[in-house]
Amino acid sequence: PALSGHAAATPGLAALAVTADALHIVGAAGWLGSLLMVLVAGFPVALSLGADRRGPVVARLVNAFSPTALLFAGVAALTGILAAWLHIGFSSALWTSDYGRTLLIKLAILSLAVATGAYNWRRVKPSLGSELGAKRMQRSATVELAVGVLVVIVTAVLVATPPPMDMDEGADTPARALLIED
Repeated sequence: PALSGHAAATPGLAALAVTADALHIVGAAGWLGSLLMVLVAGFPVALSLGADRRGPVVARLVNAFSPTALLFAGVAALTGILAAWLHIGFSSALWTSDYGRTLLIKLAILSLAVATGAYNWRRVKPSLGSELGAKRMQRSATVELAVGVLVVIVTAVLVATPPPMDMDEGADTPARALLIED
């Protein structure tokens, strides 16, 4: 995808943009894919165990998954920030262009996923070890995955929307600045 989208069309910085885009996809896929596997494979198996084993097994599962999820989400966040900077820069195009407004919608929905993750970490994860904590985590992780799917849907719209540099609106983007200098 990175070779056929906005990243490949970034003038002067295509290699950086393509690399960042590829890492962004890996990060998002790793976060949502791992979460999906935990929910569709890990939780059903753990919750099918005897009542005395459910809570501890879910706790181990979540503790094993959490560092990976944070790593993947961090990669997606950092590369997303880089992509936004490359395509919009620090300009009013963030709220005046279709691309910028769609990006803002994506960020608003993504903030719900971040809030759910923070809730899981601060409120639900400490209660793991019991069956009640396991069921709370399953519900909360399902919400996080559902919000993640909404982010992917908005992303599909975003990748089909021309960035401001393609519409002459984002003259102060880093990629545009390279074109102007050349």
